[in-house]
Amino acid sequence: MDVGLSVSRVGGKAQPKALREVAGRLRLEYSQFLELEMFTRFGGLSDSRVRGQIARGERSRALLAQPRFAALRLVDQVALLAALGGGVLDAYPPTLIGRLRARLPAWLDARTAALVQAARQGGELDATAQGVLAEQVAALCRELAGGAA
Repeated sequence: MDVGLSVSRVGGKAQPKALREVAGRLRLEYSQFLELEMFTRFGGLSDSRVRGQIARGERSRALLAQPRFAALRLVDQVALLAALGGGVLDAYPPTLIGRLRARLPAWLDARTAALVQAARQGGELDATAQGVLAEQVAALCRELAGGAA
């Protein structure tokens, strides 16, 4: 997949507003990650900043890789992308993301039912709601990381 190419000019406008807001710079950051990853394979730069960008890109890749027949709801996508954009996932290994994706819907249903319902009805979530969702992802990550230890 070439993330630099757009299928249509409408692309982003067809997405729900909440998803468009949290996805923001994801395409650009992911493209930069792919270039950095390719460059470092050949013995290029490997300072701490580059390693950090590559680690974040690996988390983005893990988050974007959707298992077959396991589509996420809009609210789950917004929560994960808000957490990624806010740096919540930076402290955790990419291997945690599979378990996070599996447990997130029930976690959000139990703790943020009003936000789940709002996303289902209108598809719009303001910055405060996105922050709450990112905090819930952080809480679930802490639980999953603690349970793995």
